[in-house]
Formats: sequence, structure tokens, C-alpha cells
Amino acid sequence: MLTRKQLTALAAAVSVAAGLIAFNTRVKAQGTTPTPIGAWWGIARPCTSGTRVQPPPGTVNQDVCRDACLGSACPQSNFPFDEVTMIPTLLADGTVLADDFAELFDHHTTAHGKWEYAGKAVISGKSVDRYEATFIWFAPRTPNNVDPSNPLSLYQGVVRPRFVTFWDVNNPDVMQGYIQPYQYIITDNTGIVIMQPSLPWPAVDPMSRLPVTCDPTAKASNPYCLGTLTFNIRRIPAH
Repeated sequence: MLTRKQLTALAAAVSVAAGLIAFNTRVKAQGTTPTPIGAWWGIARPCTSGTRVQPPPGTVNQDVCRDACLGSACPQSNFPFDEVTMIPTLLADGTVLADDFAELFDHHTTAHGKWEYAGKAVISGKSVDRYEATFIWFAPRTPNNVDPSNPLSLYQGVVRPRFVTFWDVNNPDVMQGYIQPYQYIITDNTGIVIMQPSLPWPAVDPMSRLPVTCDPTAKASNPYCLGTLTFNIRRIPAH
């Protein structure tokens, strides 16, 4: 007959074994059920480009652009680049991280934000899952607006894009979508944040709800939308 100590040890071993079996079952289930969770790489281009560089054929899906611009043609983008290579990452807890190649030039920071499932959509005749997100990065002033005697004047505010993706469970390693970057100027010329009276929040609050439409012609608005860009991204593989 087993002693009390032996019975306790056996029960603990059974409990650990059951936990490992359950864990392996969850891992296998997660491994066989596609999700959009993961790191992605791709390129965004204006839905309606200017006169500098026209997008390569097959890189701009106007069905996505019409979804972004509420059924109409998107206004011409005022974004400073004709294409934006980017690496967004969707985490299981709803966090989104994003980097893009412009960090090499203007030294803006990695973006942090939140993503969520937003129902179904029909894109190019297919029913797909829609995911919506926003994220924020710190944004600098242009060099000609920086006071050389005051390094803090480099800080202008933040950029908070609307980021929407369309994901097809039958093609789980490719996504299309669009991004609408909103620029928030929240500091004065010295780089100090302008506050709401008697409140601990910026006068131009980047946590407020994004405007419904993106109008790059409204250059005096704050926040100001730089344009609508559509993208094609692929999941970064493990091997």
C-alpha cells in the first residue's frame, strides 16, 4: 500500500501530466487554426497618387480604397512618400506594434496601439474578416522648424493612423487593407505640450475619436489627415 507521502507525490505527478496534455492540446489547436496574429511585412501606396510616381500595376486595390473613403474615390494623397514599407505586428492580447521605413529618415518612434475584430466585409467579391486598429508614434518637426538652440523644439506631436485590414481565412498569410495617418500637433514652438485648461490632457487630444473622413485638402485642420494609402502585406514566416 502506498504511503500518504507517495500518494501525494503521485497526485502531483498526475496533475502536472494533465496540465502538460492540456497545454499541448491548446498549442496544437492554435497551430492548426489560422488567425491574423503575427508579424507582417508589406508596402502601402496612395489610393490616389500625385504626379511624382505612379504605383506599379496590381498594387492598389480600388475596392479597398472605396471602403476607406466611404464609397467614393479617395482625394489625392499629401503623404510625403509614394510608398511606405512597413512591419505591423498583431499580438494575441489586442496590442498592435508597427514600424515603417520612414523611421530611417525622420526618426519617428515605433507605433503602439490596439486592434480588434470588426465584422465581415466584401472586398473584390469575397467575404473576408475586417480588423480595425489605431496606433500612435511620436513625430518630429521638419528640420527647418527646429530651433537649433532648443533641442526640445524637435518634438511636434504624434501621428495616429486608422489601420484597417481584410483577412481571408482561406489565404491566411496575405492581407490587404488601408491606412489613414492623422497628424496631431500638440506642442508649441518650444516643444512643450499645450494643455486643456484645468485638465491633464493635451488641448488637441490624440486619444479622442478619429475623424470619420480623411481630407488631405484641409491642411489647416488639427488633426490633419495626410491621405489614404492601401497596402498588401504578407505574414513573416518562421523558416
